[in-house]
Amino acid sequence: MSIKDVRFGFNFLTDTDIKSCMDSVRDLELTFACLPLSSLRLKSSDSKVLDPSNTVMNPEFCQKWCHCVVAKISQPNVDSEIESTRLENQKSFTQDISWATFLNVYSIMFELPLHGDVVNLVRLLDNQIDIYMNSAVLIQFWALVPIVNLKTDPWKKWTKFISSIRNVNRIKLALEIGTELPNDEELDRWLGEPVAALIIQSKTFLTNKKGYPVLPKPHQVFIKKMFNIGCQIVISGQLGIKQQFNYLGHLYQNTTSLTPYSSDFISGFEDYLQTPLQPLKHNLQSYVYETFEQDPIKYYEYQRAISKALIDKYEDEVIIVYVVGAGRGPLVDATFEAAKESNIKVKISAIEKNENALPSLFLKNKEKWENRVTIINVDMRSWNPSEKCDILVSELLGSFGDNELSPECLDGAQSYLKTDGISIPSSYTSYLGPIQSRKLHAEISSIRNNKDNCNFQKPYVVQLNNVYSIAPPKALFTFVHPKKNVEESNDRSGFLKFNISQDCVLHGFAGYFETVLYKDICLSIVPESFSEGMFSWFPAYFPLVKPIFLNKGEELQINFWRSSSKYKVWYEWCVTKPYQSIIHNIKGEMYFMSL
Repeated sequence: MSIKDVRFGFNFLTDTDIKSCMDSVRDLELTFACLPLSSLRLKSSDSKVLDPSNTVMNPEFCQKWCHCVVAKISQPNVDSEIESTRLENQKSFTQDISWATFLNVYSIMFELPLHGDVVNLVRLLDNQIDIYMNSAVLIQFWALVPIVNLKTDPWKKWTKFISSIRNVNRIKLALEIGTELPNDEELDRWLGEPVAALIIQSKTFLTNKKGYPVLPKPHQVFIKKMFNIGCQIVISGQLGIKQQFNYLGHLYQNTTSLTPYSSDFISGFEDYLQTPLQPLKHNLQSYVYETFEQDPIKYYEYQRAISKALIDKYEDEVIIVYVVGAGRGPLVDATFEAAKESNIKVKISAIEKNENALPSLFLKNKEKWENRVTIINVDMRSWNPSEKCDILVSELLGSFGDNELSPECLDGAQSYLKTDGISIPSSYTSYLGPIQSRKLHAEISSIRNNKDNCNFQKPYVVQLNNVYSIAPPKALFTFVHPKKNVEESNDRSGFLKFNISQDCVLHGFAGYFETVLYKDICLSIVPESFSEGMFSWFPAYFPLVKPIFLNKGEELQINFWRSSSKYKVWYEWCVTKPYQSIIHNIKGEMYFMSL
């Protein structure tokens, strides 16, 4: 799996002195404990009554124990309609936060009220976070939300609460589950929320025929999904059953990734927002080439496609192949392997504009290709070869298919392809799907220099992980090469409609692509048709400035444009149903791809 090792903890329901708590954590081989804040208070000043070694006065607390404690603070009604009660509870609440912060605990947990207003709770939390915002103290909260009572919808209450918080990066979610669970669809919706911990009531465990603790199948499935988003696991209730934690460890070891990306090469990139590459504008760095060249699937499929094309074109004695955007030469390698496999002679030219990649090409040509490759350092759009090629091979696709300007590049290169020549790839189609991801929205919100919400009006590349897919993606734009009419514009406009199966929050759209390399040989990062084992492309992400609450049964429509001018290409997008959003990135003012 590509996720980090899971952290296990225990939730103490009653007061326990800190030394006994830490002894239990050590004996059970856990990493943390959830402990009532009252257990961390100094209840007596009489040293004859109070043993300092059992309290936060123990030197080990400041040295290491504090980082293993989640302090649970009581939840007084800070939104009481009675002013005197509200003010008294407010004072108690802020004092608890102050003490927990002073102790430098790992996190502070409070239970989110599922009934009544939470407006004052929101105000108090934001104010407390603001107090420490510019200090060396890192304050983090867990909002405990039980999903054990199926008569209520805790997700709606959580959504109302977290949507009102300003400092969303400092508040995570702790879900508590019991013997009953909602249906799978409702549970999957939590995958798009910032769940820091999953608390499992000990009574949820069953005993199998051999006398060992196990969980019901629905619980196993949900817990494995929580493992995938990096969730910490807590057992609440009876202490001392180490076998329960051993069982959870076994579940973790047998968890498969929710996303198709399971390679070690992408570990650590989960939900990490990246700016899309612009190879036309910037020369790629060596490590980028190095990473892409290690993809075990992409070049194998390219080799198969080239082999088929060579066989179909084999009439002349030598087949002319141009590799455009050759980089450090992996497609040249694939062409030679395909030619060897097909027993067909080829004449290869490698065209690459990045002069920094040329030494690698020249070295390969000397030591591996036996000087059989003609290497040209030029922009493919301005090259004028003396002869045309039979096969034009390129790897110019981005996470959204056309976002690295493959259409514009291949339009320029088409002039040196014979009229009956073959382009590999021969076509590619972009896809869009609506997603809920409060984590990604919070990450973009935290980026500095967000004038005019500019950071929400540009695409990103991201390995989607902490995400709920609202509906399966649908095809948007298709580009075909070679073009029948080279004068045809690469601008596009279209719209997609999606049916909403349950209440959710729309934060943006995931972008994918699939490409036909040649005939029946394809590559895809669309989840439903993903090329297993491939990691060269993460999905694209098109965020919304303002999240949209969607109701079950509504129809969602997104309108999308690909526009261009003499010097740039850009995307614009907006939601038109059930509500009209702003049009994002008008005229490419916030983001564009340079020609």
